[in-house]
Amino acid sequence: MDNEIMLTKLIESFQLFVEFNEKDFNDRYEDLNINDVHAIDYIGRTEYANMTKITEQLKVTKGAVTKITKKLMNNEYISLYQKKENKKEKYFCLTKKGKELFIKHETIHMEAIRRDVKIFEYFNECEKEVIFRFLDILKKDIEEKLK
Repeated sequence: MDNEIMLTKLIESFQLFVEFNEKDFNDRYEDLNINDVHAIDYIGRTEYANMTKITEQLKVTKGAVTKITKKLMNNEYISLYQKKENKKEKYFCLTKKGKELFIKHETIHMEAIRRDVKIFEYFNECEKEVIFRFLDILKKDIEEKLK
């Protein structure tokens, strides 16, 4: 099989995957973008989530996290708090509205996994091993290119 044709099919599949996910996301989260939802998800999973931790997790600038957290606080998804023993550091937690969105997001993820995992039913174990190896090599290649 021709390598260029396979690469073209892979790129087309990635593009369709991104297009589908963007449409699905926009249909489900009308007033939020992907970083907003990922911030809510991270805050919901992390004890003492602060600016630094969120910045590292989302891989965006501190300024971007400032905008995200300000928007999420204004829309009442998160709130700010401090520990009694450390008045310097500020932490974020989910509000009731934020917890509802956190659970919704988690449910959507589980539904997507159940929906998408079915594609592997088309392959036998030997083929799955090749696919797994390919994906592992692809991931490492992309990580190297990002350095």
